[in-house]
Amino acid sequence: MLKLLKYEWKACARICLPLYGAMLLMSIVSALMATDGAQDIMNGIPTAILAMLYFALLVATFVVTAVILIQRFYKNLLGDEGYLMFTLPVTVTQHIWSKVIIAVAICCLSGIVAALSISILGANTGLIWGISMVLGEFGRSVAEDPNVLGYLIEGILLLVISIISGVLYLYLCMALGHLAKKHRVLMSVVWYFVLSTAAQFVLSFVMVGLANGPMENVMTALANALNGVPQQTLVHGVLLSFCVAAAIPGAICYAGTHYILQHKLNLE
Repeated sequence: MLKLLKYEWKACARICLPLYGAMLLMSIVSALMATDGAQDIMNGIPTAILAMLYFALLVATFVVTAVILIQRFYKNLLGDEGYLMFTLPVTVTQHIWSKVIIAVAICCLSGIVAALSISILGANTGLIWGISMVLGEFGRSVAEDPNVLGYLIEGILLLVISIISGVLYLYLCMALGHLAKKHRVLMSVVWYFVLSTAAQFVLSFVMVGLANGPMENVMTALANALNGVPQQTLVHGVLLSFCVAAAIPGAICYAGTHYILQHKLNLE
């Protein structure tokens, strides 16, 4: 498993890390060109060009990250490389989770680098001061109520679970598309829209059911039962419930992907 993670990280990092470095460098240059003296050069045209280049690079970073993560799964397990990968002494579970773990790490790293570059770009506008004020206020809130730290941890957990579920959903769409004999990439896209539409329909049906009919009485009874529960406990319960709700579709997608790779994989 560790060797799979190392191999996967190297394959993604050799493309993503230079892109992250370029984005940070571009944010530094753009911040320097945003000064009053630099904006006087050629009526601020170079500054405007750098700003547009930075924005394009920011968008490209997320697009390239998504493409790499999709490509790594498709080519490595469903493409020609699959002949080699599935001869290794590792299980299908290890193959899937090695992809998922690196995908989550790359997604989080992309977000961190993007936030850092925006902070650098906004250094002249007081953004850093604003962030420091927010962090200071958060520290005071934690000192007054330790539950605030718990909310943050649960929020981060919810974000990570949501990313995992999203990645597994893409993997399931690619695995289902691979079952077709022809136009497998196109069928993966078709499955993406079909499953997305089905999920939206189910979610709408559930929301309507919660607001009307017998479920309305259940929700009212639940609200009355929780009436005396402390607010902090309710917030923890809601956040953890969201974590479970986000994990359920991820578990379904994982089970479907695992079954296809285990029993229905056709690399011809």
